[in-house]
Amino acid sequence: MMAGTVYHCPHCGAELRGDPRTGVSRPGGTPECPYDALAYAELRAGHDAIYFGPWRRIDAPPLEILRGYHRIGRHLDAIGAELAGHDLPAAARDLDQAIEAHHAADPREDAADALRFMDNALSYAHQAIDDLLREKGLQPHQPMDFAHWYDVVEVPFREEE
Repeated sequence: MMAGTVYHCPHCGAELRGDPRTGVSRPGGTPECPYDALAYAELRAGHDAIYFGPWRRIDAPPLEILRGYHRIGRHLDAIGAELAGHDLPAAARDLDQAIEAHHAADPREDAADALRFMDNALSYAHQAIDDLLREKGLQPHQPMDFAHWYDVVEVPFREEE
């Protein structure tokens, strides 16, 4: 397998770009999924596939922005389904804020701030995932720890740490 070869995460189907120099290979040469054995692997992988997605590029075409918008909506649905089995008011509030930002972001409406609202929706979704992780006594999810699995050129809207 060549560096940068595309494969899909077995947890969520997210497209990942494996590099056999940095990932453990499975039989057949497929890099091991970086989310294996992590709590809420599907939610983490789904978040990161969106976070590192092409809609966030400065020169993203309208179709990629629309795809990103729909992926965020499906991701919020998945978080909502997971939260249905938990009594976590903070996570529910974060999800509600994510949904509100997502509704304001609809790129089909030519909203001037669609990208900012999409980013806000994803940030609130990330907070809801972190709330689930905290409930289990785990550390928050760090997307940049998985950046090398994605075709990352830039991450706009990112706050400096």
